[in-house]
Amino acid sequence: MKKDFELMKKSPLFDKMDDEELNAIMKSPHTKIQDFSKNHTVIAEGSNTDNIGIVLSGAVQIVRNDYYGNRSIIALINSPQIFAEVFAFSETETMPVSVVSAADSRIMLIGLKSILSGNSDRCSFYSKLTANLLRLVTEKNLKLNEKIEIISKRTTREKIMAFLLSQAKLNGSDCFTIPYDRQALADFLEVDRSAMSAEISKLRAEGIIESRRSQFRLINGNAGE
Repeated sequence: MKKDFELMKKSPLFDKMDDEELNAIMKSPHTKIQDFSKNHTVIAEGSNTDNIGIVLSGAVQIVRNDYYGNRSIIALINSPQIFAEVFAFSETETMPVSVVSAADSRIMLIGLKSILSGNSDRCSFYSKLTANLLRLVTEKNLKLNEKIEIISKRTTREKIMAFLLSQAKLNGSDCFTIPYDRQALADFLEVDRSAMSAEISKLRAEGIIESRRSQFRLINGNAGE
């Protein structure tokens, strides 16, 4: 429990909160901590939207499946980030997406609306959480806009290059490891895996990139082509 508490303190959701406030959340009947092995469902599509999740360790993917069963990865959430906060405070009654563990993960699930309603008389407690949530939702929207910009590219090749350039910028280097395997990358870019793999092979053959599994290198002078 002490380790969970220390991991919890690292979450941006609890920024500027003191130990007493964190203990109140940790010990609340609306809080639970669970372990999930890789590829297990943390929150299923169609579930109620009461809980906000915190990745104490590991990572989760936010996944959408269309009518035909095609999978799209909306976002990858690493420790100590949060997920499902938008749905918990919307009027949506059921989850329109699923949350799946991308690795062996330890997850804290919090019925935050219930906790806040029970502490609304504690202005400091309430204002800190709501201010942190507002900031995090804003940051998530910026990341979502970045993904929209990538997948709105016309061709699979353009989508791949836009994604790789964004990863290079994020890592501050032309050599980096992406957080997806090939299938997950195809799901994130919303393209066919075979077509994507063929384009990556072409980019390698043309001397634009080097790659090995999830490791990539943009070759200077060609990355912008």
